[in-house]
Amino acid sequence: VFTQTGVLRAKDMEEFFDTGKALAMQPPARGKNIAILTDAGGPGIMATDECELRGLVVKRFSDETIHRFEKLKMEGKLPKFATNLNPVDVTGSATSEMFEVTAEILFQDFEINGVIVLGLHHTPALQEDFVDRVAKIANRYDKPVVACDIGETEMALQTRWRFDKLGIPAYSSPEDAARAMNALVRYGLYLKKNGCLEGYIENFLKYKRKTATS
Repeated sequence: VFTQTGVLRAKDMEEFFDTGKALAMQPPARGKNIAILTDAGGPGIMATDECELRGLVVKRFSDETIHRFEKLKMEGKLPKFATNLNPVDVTGSATSEMFEVTAEILFQDFEINGVIVLGLHHTPALQEDFVDRVAKIANRYDKPVVACDIGETEMALQTRWRFDKLGIPAYSSPEDAARAMNALVRYGLYLKKNGCLEGYIENFLKYKRKTATS
């Protein structure tokens, strides 16, 4: 009955509030194909495992997208040892610019339906403005994005607060971020099945942009 009526089931109160946060702040996804952008391999794997457990797809990027990442490496805009298959790992050498240019490519990939950003603040070259840069890119597109910074340190709390303030729901674990994306995918599939997904996304974004400027 829940599935037929578009009700999303949460296993506990934490997931209940995390799901509500995602649905209130981001449009539903048009499909199950998810891209993961991280600056640490372990959390990227954790997010991937949770996505696949929930039935989401974290597949290899298209040849065109991989070629664009390789070009960034040749131009020195990404580390040569960065992985670009999905998850994209810009490594502990990550900078704000690396997150920005990588996010742009992911949002431009027509095969990607949603993006999970794991911006872990421990990398030495990463500045606080990476949040603003990622949000600026994300707001140009109609795909959902969720974020994560692990832990309860002052910097982690500040990073998540900044993402939230800019309209991107942020969570304290990769698994929570993946579950939030799953909610956006599931609701999108329900709306698509009932023929009202595109209209919902259009109205959602119109309202979001209106409130952002008011």
